Amino acid sequence: MTRARTAAALSAALLLALAGCSDDAEPSAAPTSSAPVPLSPAPATSAAVDDRATCRANADAAGKVNLDPTDNLVNGQLALGSSQPGIAAAGKELTAAATADPVVNVDIAQAQVTLAEACAAVFGDGPW
Repeated sequence: MTRARTAAALSAALLLALAGCSDDAEPSAAPTSSAPVPLSPAPATSAAVDDRATCRANADAAGKVNLDPTDNLVNGQLALGSSQPGIAAAGKELTAAATADPVVNVDIAQAQVTLAEACAAVFGDGPW
């Protein structure tokens, strides 16, 4: 996927997330029946993290407009273990968005965009 297509897919995901918000309604939140997923420790070494696979997983989630907190928490935690500072910082943002109380879909979508931009800065245009 070229950078333009990646940006378009991520923009579409952000717009779809924003479409559900209005001044009258509260932001979309995770179902109240699901408990927050506990954070697991980052991998022992950065070599255990495949940054390209993490970038692909994030791009796939954004392309499918997958704003599920559990799925995005996994992607964020993988990115947190990256040896690339930009990817790790974006992973921290995605992890925070996925574990916020309440979870706000727009924040997850924006964090997905931030992670995609960090991936593009390291690896260039996708697919990664």
